[in-house]
Amino acid sequence: MRFRRGDPELWVGLAFAVLAGIGWWLHSTPFALVGMAGLLVTAVMYVWQRECLTGVSYRRTLGHNRALFDEEVFLDIELVNDKLLPLTWLHTEDKFPRELTLRGGTVLTGRSDLSRLLVHLLPMFPFQRVRRRMTIVCDRRGLHTIGPAELHSGDPIGYRQQHQKVPEQLELLVYPKVYALDSPPIASRVLLGNERSRSLLGDPSRVAGVREYRSGDPLRYVDWRATARSTGLLVREFEPTASLRVAVFADLRVPQLRGLALEPPELEFTVAVTATIVSELARRDVAVGLFSSATVAGRSICHSPSSAPSGLAEMLELLARASPWGGSRFDDVLISEVPRFLRGTSVVIVAAHFPESTLVAIAEIRRRAPVTAIWIETSKGAPPTASSVDCRLTARYTDDWQIRTTLELAS
Repeated sequence: MRFRRGDPELWVGLAFAVLAGIGWWLHSTPFALVGMAGLLVTAVMYVWQRECLTGVSYRRTLGHNRALFDEEVFLDIELVNDKLLPLTWLHTEDKFPRELTLRGGTVLTGRSDLSRLLVHLLPMFPFQRVRRRMTIVCDRRGLHTIGPAELHSGDPIGYRQQHQKVPEQLELLVYPKVYALDSPPIASRVLLGNERSRSLLGDPSRVAGVREYRSGDPLRYVDWRATARSTGLLVREFEPTASLRVAVFADLRVPQLRGLALEPPELEFTVAVTATIVSELARRDVAVGLFSSATVAGRSICHSPSSAPSGLAEMLELLARASPWGGSRFDDVLISEVPRFLRGTSVVIVAAHFPESTLVAIAEIRRRAPVTAIWIETSKGAPPTASSVDCRLTARYTDDWQIRTTLELAS
């Protein structure tokens, strides 16, 4: 069957064997030596190109599989030739995310403009192990996949090649950018809780000081230690507060969206503003939730308000993986989710465009909850009117949003 398929190595080997046989038969030493040498070289080349990738392994390791925006993560590549046969050349091609930046490695454009390949080309000695370390700059949020890889090698002259696939993949989750932010003035109608207010009702968990006893003050508020050092009866005075239980709604369908494969920077900035608001509220121990018509794995984003320590990481992961496509209409999400909230929950809406349908939904939900609107000011998109919301803030988009460290919210 080999002969019928016309394997060139076998035909060349047969030709050299015939030449060697003729040389010995004619007692011609040069013909015999040339035939034997050619037969040996052909056999070596044949075995070399067939066994070149035997015992060759390709492994990659990430420093960690979750990273903050602009963080640097190490990518270690290990190549092993675990056999006696050396490799005059080994070429590896590993699929690499086109959105991320790599330092210390060679990344080339693949067969299509949407793919990039991390390539290595090197010789390897018998039983050699090669390690290379590169740095990934996490400058784009999302769930990024590295791999699969493909190995190429062959005989020394490159006449025949062998290919081997490495199906294993690595995933790197990059959280969205989070800015430094002053405490945003979220509108709230509830009197007790975590945030300061000018309400007349005090929170017993926050003692502001003591004052003289007045008629009608509860006896349980009397500060007996302070009274013992004073000539009059003193009671504890509490700091007035307003409780916040906030649901953040993000409309990621910015006006600049054009195609499924392209996510404009205005969208990324909107995600960053949403992540900043959520992070700031969570840092202040506010029960915060996240909702959006954007999808993760085909399902709309829905994370109920919670002050659990794990809640912030879960919401940032949802924002990192969020896609603006699919899901329900944003106004439908507002109308369907707000009636389910506990009494006193405040609503924050982050959007680059407030169409009529969204304003109608806001008018409906304001009967149940106060609404703070954060408008992402870009070259396109309409803001909400001041009378349509309880509080209106503006975050202005600029081209240098990736290198900025603070976010300004203008009233």
